[in-house]
Amino acid sequence: MMNSGFFANHMSNLRRRVGTLSLFLAIALIPRVGVKAQVINLPVGIPVGTSGAGNARTDADNFFIRNNVAGMTDIPFRNQNGQQGLSAEGQWRINGSFQLSTFLDRRERFLPGPTQGITTETRFGPPLNPAGEFTYTRGDRKFAFGFGAYTIFGFQSKLKDPPALGPLATFFDTRVASNDFAAGVAMKLHPKLSVGASFILGRGFADLARPNPTLAQLGIPGQDLLDVARIGAPGASIGLFYRPMARLSFGINYKTKRNYNLEGGLQTFVLVPGPSGAAQIVSLNTAVTLKLKPPAIAEGGFEVKATDKLRLFSDFRFYDYTATFQQLVVRAEESGQALVTLKLDAFDVRSFRTGGLYALNRATILQFGWAYTSKGLPDAAFSPGTINTGGFDFTAGVIKRVMGDLWLNIGVAGILAQERKIGPPANPLFPGKYGGWGGMLGVGIRW
Repeated sequence: MMNSGFFANHMSNLRRRVGTLSLFLAIALIPRVGVKAQVINLPVGIPVGTSGAGNARTDADNFFIRNNVAGMTDIPFRNQNGQQGLSAEGQWRINGSFQLSTFLDRRERFLPGPTQGITTETRFGPPLNPAGEFTYTRGDRKFAFGFGAYTIFGFQSKLKDPPALGPLATFFDTRVASNDFAAGVAMKLHPKLSVGASFILGRGFADLARPNPTLAQLGIPGQDLLDVARIGAPGASIGLFYRPMARLSFGINYKTKRNYNLEGGLQTFVLVPGPSGAAQIVSLNTAVTLKLKPPAIAEGGFEVKATDKLRLFSDFRFYDYTATFQQLVVRAEESGQALVTLKLDAFDVRSFRTGGLYALNRATILQFGWAYTSKGLPDAAFSPGTINTGGFDFTAGVIKRVMGDLWLNIGVAGILAQERKIGPPANPLFPGKYGGWGGMLGVGIRW
């Protein structure tokens, strides 16, 4: 087994003899980075039934710590029959949700001869993604605080091409996520204006398992493994909530850029000269670091109470990926030497989200929504393991009072990717016509 010191001392020799190693590792890393640049943040978001729109919402079924913390001062109080009420001592609220999602990505490869449609399954998440928050709003609504846990971005992809493609077949098994915890407070500065802020801390990780491309060319089985994780990436979310009149409100929120210094190991195989001069396969296991930077996010939205039963709201979100995802570097932990430098040149991502709530009666609320998200990566950084076409989602759901003040929230979403054609000269490795569709189910309770 070759240690990291040996790797550092012989890096120049290895690079001369296996010049494609960095290229193949970079290809292997594309799926996890690309999805961060397009979630990229989870599609749809929370609440699921309204496409995640919530920057200016104040209804009790919104997720304030995730969306706009300033709105916590205006969460409506409810009594045991589901009607709005007052509480001189304030009120606690619990809201939790689980998301289950899947996505079918269709790639029509550009190959000599007849075209071949290849369908792969990619799961957003982890497959079951939880989110929840506890909030307390004081009776006079001048102060509120809360705690929340959620996944700001998350992706899991298992992709395998048909064996009939032979050496052209690709395989990816990728997981990446940032599981975040946040604590926030909100204060009402004026009867019409509230401000709020939260502190964010998370655990980020990135795992990769794929066949080693060098050994695959020789017909020898062997896997490359990258496993890095770290607790940290502190950040802040700052929000403002303004209600100029009873039926109209505005929300603005800004989440700062964050920084993960992930640590772990890289296991791979390389070819080195043997004692007789012939090439020899050597297993390499070295400690590495990987720096990931969740980007700054600017959000704004409004809500209109069209009638006593109907609320309509809309958000615009801007993800500053050009400041964080231009390149990714895997370094040897001991020496700090760059083993792989991956150039991404990611685009800034823009997302438009619209939703609504209709109170059918005192115990039933209907949800609906729609959203569009732009693509986040150029053609050169695109691969079959990256769902990065941009696209639309359409959502619906129902919120039902079960008993007392216990409510059940069920939301469903359909996700439709835009068609995207990738080809040489920008991307000679993964040419094809990409598209797909998927779905998401969200189930939660609120008390």
